[in-house]
Amino acid sequence: MITYGQLVTRLGALSLGLCLLHGPLTLDARADVTGEQVRRAIRDGVKIIQLQQLADGTWVNRCYPGGTTCLATLALLQAGESVDSEAVAAALAAIRRLPNQSTYVVSLKIMVLAKADPTEYRPEINLATRWLITAQNKSGLWGYTEVGDRFDHSNTQFALLGLHAASQVGVKIPAGVWKKAQTAIIRNQQSDGGWSYQSKGTSYGSMTAAGVADLIIFGNTLREGQERGFRDGAAPNCGKYRINRPLAKGLAWLSRNFRAGSNPGRHDHYYYWLYAVERCGILSGQRYFGRHDWYRAGASILVKTQSPTGEWNNSLTDTCFAILFLAKGHKALLIQKLQWSDDDAWTPDRYDVPHLIAYIGDQLGEPVTWQVVPFDAPLEEWLAAPLLYFHGHTFPQWNDQQRAKLRAFVEQGGTILAEACCGREEFRRGFESFAAATFPEVPLHELGRAHAVYRVLHKVEPYGLKGIDLGCRTSVIYSPNDMSCLWEQAKVAKISEQAFKIGTNIAAYAVGRRPLRDRLDVVVIPEMKEGEQPSGPPPQDAFRLAQVVYDGDWRPFPPALVGLAEFMRDELDFDVVTQDRQVRLTDDALYTCPILVLAGHFEFELSATEREALAAHLRRGGFLIADACCGTKPFDGSFRQLVQQTFPDAELERLPADHPIFVGTPGFDVTTVGYTPDVLRQQPTLRAPELWGLRVAGRLAVVYSPYSLSCGLSGSAFDGCWGLVSEDARRLAANIVLYALTH
Repeated sequence: MITYGQLVTRLGALSLGLCLLHGPLTLDARADVTGEQVRRAIRDGVKIIQLQQLADGTWVNRCYPGGTTCLATLALLQAGESVDSEAVAAALAAIRRLPNQSTYVVSLKIMVLAKADPTEYRPEINLATRWLITAQNKSGLWGYTEVGDRFDHSNTQFALLGLHAASQVGVKIPAGVWKKAQTAIIRNQQSDGGWSYQSKGTSYGSMTAAGVADLIIFGNTLREGQERGFRDGAAPNCGKYRINRPLAKGLAWLSRNFRAGSNPGRHDHYYYWLYAVERCGILSGQRYFGRHDWYRAGASILVKTQSPTGEWNNSLTDTCFAILFLAKGHKALLIQKLQWSDDDAWTPDRYDVPHLIAYIGDQLGEPVTWQVVPFDAPLEEWLAAPLLYFHGHTFPQWNDQQRAKLRAFVEQGGTILAEACCGREEFRRGFESFAAATFPEVPLHELGRAHAVYRVLHKVEPYGLKGIDLGCRTSVIYSPNDMSCLWEQAKVAKISEQAFKIGTNIAAYAVGRRPLRDRLDVVVIPEMKEGEQPSGPPPQDAFRLAQVVYDGDWRPFPPALVGLAEFMRDELDFDVVTQDRQVRLTDDALYTCPILVLAGHFEFELSATEREALAAHLRRGGFLIADACCGTKPFDGSFRQLVQQTFPDAELERLPADHPIFVGTPGFDVTTVGYTPDVLRQQPTLRAPELWGLRVAGRLAVVYSPYSLSCGLSGSAFDGCWGLVSEDARRLAANIVLYALTH
C-alpha cells in the first residue's frame, strides 16, 4: 500500500487546457536523452515563441483573450528569460492590461505576475485573486467564467494554481475557499482513484494529474500535519498526520496508468498531459511513476519530436507546454530524502525538504529540486544528488551490507546529512553506534565555530552539528538537534530562519565548488568493490596505479586514482586500467606495482618491515608518488620523517622550475598552475607548482606534493581543499606518472 508519507509534498499547480485537441504519440520513450539535447530544445523553442510575438507584446489568441499571451510569457520566464528582456517586458505590459473575465486567463495572469515581480504587480495580483474567489461556484469548483453553475476539473485546477501562486507571495486566501474546493474534488474522485473532466465519466491522465495536484495544494494550505509550535527542542505532535487516502489513490492511478507517449485514457491533450506529469513528479518528489522515469521518458520524446523550426505539433500552445515540462523538470537535484522503512518512520516531517528547497531557491546559482530515493535503489541513483538526507525518531536497524552501501556513497563523493528529529535520544544512540561501526577509523566530532558549514553562505551561530571527515572533507554531517520540524512548520518565530540558513549552508557545503550534476546524467561508478582484486589479469601492457594501504587514513579520496586513470586514458590515449588497486607494502604482489601512491590526511607511521619493503621496491626500480591530502601539516611531518627513516643518507629536495615534470617532457606544460581559493586566501600570488623529490641510486624515485592532488583528481572542490584546481592536479599527476615510466 502506498503511504501518505511517500506521496505528499508542499506545492500545487499543474496543467493547462486551452482548447486545442491533438492526437497521441506512439514513439518509444525508452531511448536515452542528454542534458545538452534538452537545453538545445528549450533554446530553439524559446526562439520560435519570440518570433511569433506581435508588435504590441501579445501573441495570437486561440480561445480566451490573453490566454496564449500569458502561457507564452510563463514559458519564457520558466526557460530563464529575464523580466527585463524586450519580449518579456512587452508581454508583461500587455498582461497588466488584461481584464479579469475568464478562469484560465486570470489564473495564468496571477502565475506570470507572481513569478515576474510580486511586489511591483501586487495590485494586479490582488484584483485577479479576488475575481477568482468570487468566481468559485456553489459546487466549490470553477467553470470558464464567474457566471453559471457549470464546472470542470481543468478550470478548477487552474484556479487553484492561480490562488496558490497568490498565496505564495502573501495574498490571504479565505480558508473556506480551500475547504469547499477540497470537499468537491474528493467527492468527484472516481472509484479507481482517477478523475474525469467533470463529476462522472472515465478517468484519464491529464485530469487525474490535475486532481492529484489539487490535493497537494490542499495538503500544503490546510496543513495535514498536526504538529504546532516548538518547545524544548521538539515539536508537539511531530509525525502525526491525517491520512489522505484520496491523494494516495490518485498517485497510485498515475503509477498504474502512466504512458510517456500518450495521455492515458484519451487521444488528445498530449502536451497538456506531459506538463501535468511534470507537476506531479516534482511536487510529490517521485522520480518514477510505476517503472517509468517520468522526466527522462517525456524529455526523450520531446527532443525527438521537436520540428527543425523549434515548434512542437505546429502549435504555439503545445510548444509552451513542452518548454514548461522540459524547463521545470530539468532542475538539478540537490537533495534526495532516503526512504529507509516501509512505514512512515522514515519521514516524521513530510514537508521538511520541500520547504528547505523553496527557501534555498537559486542561492546556489541555479534553481534546484529534490526527490525521494528508496534505500534499495542502486548506488548510482543515490549519487544523482550530492546530499543524501535521512532522519527519524528512531534509528534504522541496518545490517553490515546496508552500512557498507552508505559508506560507499560517501567514498564516491556524496555527503550524508542525518538528523535526530525532535532531538530523540533513540536516534542519537543509534547514529553514534552506526558512525562507530561504519567509519571506525575516523571519529565523530563536533564541528567548531570555524567550520564552513556555519559560514559558507550564511553566517550562523553553531548548532551542535557533528561530523565525520574522510580526508579533509566532512562527508557525514549529523544534527543531534532538531531542524526538520523547523523546516516543516517554516515560520516558528526566531528559530525557523536559523534552521533554514543552516540547512542551506549544509547543502552548499555538500555541493562545494562543483557544478550540480545534470538531472539526465547517468552516474557510472567503478564496478570493483574495495578490497577486491580483478578476476583476471589486466590487458597485456596495460598500466595500473596502486594505492598503498597502511594503518591509518590511507585512502582519503577513493575516486582519486580512478579519476587520474580516466584522465590519462581520455586525454593521452594511454592504455591504463581504470579500476582501483590497493596493496600493502608487505604483500608478495608488491613487485607487480611499479608506481605506488601514498596519500593521507593525518599523522601516520610505517613499521620497520614496511619501510624495508618500500626501500627494496624503490631500489629495484619502483616509484612512489606521495600526496598530502589538502596540504595538511600532520601528514607532511609524518612523510618527511618516513623518508628520513627509510633513506637516512638522502633527503627530499624541491624540484627546479625547469624539471621535465613541470615543462611536460613528456606531458603537459604545468609551469604555471591554479590553486584552490583556500590556498590563494593565504598566498594570493602563488602560481608555481611545488614538488619535492628523493633520488635513490641516482634515480628520482619519490615525488611528493605538499599541496593536495587527490581532491582535484577526484573532482572535488570544497571549502578546506588546500591544493591544486582539478584540471591542473590531473595534468601534474599525469606528468609525474609519465616521467616515472620514461626515465
